Amino acid sequence: MPSGTTVVIAVLAPWLLYTALKINKAAHYLQLSGYFAGRYVRWVRGNLLRVTGWLDLLPLLAIALLWWQRTTVAYFVWGILYLIMAVAYFNTQRQMGAKKKVVYTSRLKRLLILAAVLTLALSCWAIRSLWAPGLHITSLGVLYAVSTFTWLLVLAATIIIWPLEKAINFWYYQDAEQILANHNSLRVIGLTGSYGKTSTKNFLNRILAERFNVLATPESYNTTMGVILTTRTRLKSTDEIYLVEMGARKKGDIKEICDLVHPSMGIITSIGEQHLETFKNLNNIKLTKFELIQSLGEGGVAFVNGDDENIRSLPRVPGVRYVLYGINAEDLDYRAGSIQYDSRGSVFTVCSRKGQQGVFRTRLLGRHNIYNILASTAVACELGMDMATVALAVRNLAPVEHRLEVKRVQDYIIIDDAFNSNPVGSKMALEVLSKMEGGKKIIITPGMVELGSREYELNYEFGQAAAAVCDYIILVGPRQTQPIQEALKEAYYPNNQYFVARNLNQALQHLSLIANKGSVVLFENDLPDTYNE
Repeated sequence: MPSGTTVVIAVLAPWLLYTALKINKAAHYLQLSGYFAGRYVRWVRGNLLRVTGWLDLLPLLAIALLWWQRTTVAYFVWGILYLIMAVAYFNTQRQMGAKKKVVYTSRLKRLLILAAVLTLALSCWAIRSLWAPGLHITSLGVLYAVSTFTWLLVLAATIIIWPLEKAINFWYYQDAEQILANHNSLRVIGLTGSYGKTSTKNFLNRILAERFNVLATPESYNTTMGVILTTRTRLKSTDEIYLVEMGARKKGDIKEICDLVHPSMGIITSIGEQHLETFKNLNNIKLTKFELIQSLGEGGVAFVNGDDENIRSLPRVPGVRYVLYGINAEDLDYRAGSIQYDSRGSVFTVCSRKGQQGVFRTRLLGRHNIYNILASTAVACELGMDMATVALAVRNLAPVEHRLEVKRVQDYIIIDDAFNSNPVGSKMALEVLSKMEGGKKIIITPGMVELGSREYELNYEFGQAAAAVCDYIILVGPRQTQPIQEALKEAYYPNNQYFVARNLNQALQHLSLIANKGSVVLFENDLPDTYNE
């Protein structure tokens, strides 16, 4: 039997290194799943070959040697194999990279500490048991199971730590609630919608800053904890307006945020088929978005997209004043017209029921951005700003990153709409692509996700629309894009005009082969690493 030090070096150290790498990756996937155990388990179930690969079979060779009473040899083979596995795993992850890198928040650090404690406890038991007669195979078997099923260890840590996380979140919630209660003069404006809420928030923030001190939740901080974090760390006593983006994946999510911030104004940009995986049906989405209007109370003002039939079908809340904006409907308070697009942006007119009017010029593209600007204009004017000041601010609006953002790369134009994709947004992106002047029109897309039972149907329709607009189509993910492939075949789209890439890197390599001077390339959606095939 080797010495204790030798056992630790040969058996435990390489195993710990490999296990730590896998735990960190499993925790990253949990973070990408929003720390929701159910979503994490569903992802694992659909990606078993990714969480447990062929590398994990190698240590079975060392365990097999124990059957032949080659204990010392088995230990050193075990150590060498795990060292090789750790190096191979590290290099593979480094080469693959990550679209959204792991963020070591306090919550993730607590989770990793607990996972480390569980790992060390199991490893200490296994090492002690190596000296017990007949338990050599059991000891290595336990270590092998831990390194192979790290996703299960991370899941166990998530479940164990959940009561603590809930208590911490409750304390943070109360602290943010007290901060807001002490800020009597603050006007809170809530924004929600199936799409357009982040862009509208950013546009409104830029416009209102011409007259008010404004705080907006940063980036896509649209969960309760994101709002709490913003309130506790960024809200100042001089802030006059607080723009709160409100996202949701299930009923009650928006109400929870409203109960914290108590908005007096609310904007619903759109209601569509998004996140159907968790909402199940469109009616649940409508009821959830409606939670914002219900929270406004007596004297509240609701700004809603009057062209959206799903919004118009919602009941009116007594005591709430409604301001409708849009392009096509009859009874609008703020209307856009005379819309023109070119590669430099958009030009359109805005007129209000009160008689205000102006010509708006913007670098932004797409009909949905017209709606986002209209919503922002309506709020600004209702808060006392004049149309001319708003139009000047709109002229200086910068495109929101990865949302129909136009870039020039080498000899061709990139339309970056990679942040996310939904049925309506994807059609608007294709509309923009169709109107762009230039040469070959190319799209790179993995399709749309989280659409529940309608995911195949909606992606199929997206494929049909892409076939009508694009000269070349690059699909990312053979399995994920199957509905789009079927649509292209049904549309008799030429086989030599589309390519199915394994991943984004391969898609970009293929783009370099087929793009030419003057090409216009639309990047429509970019799925997180959890969707890699």
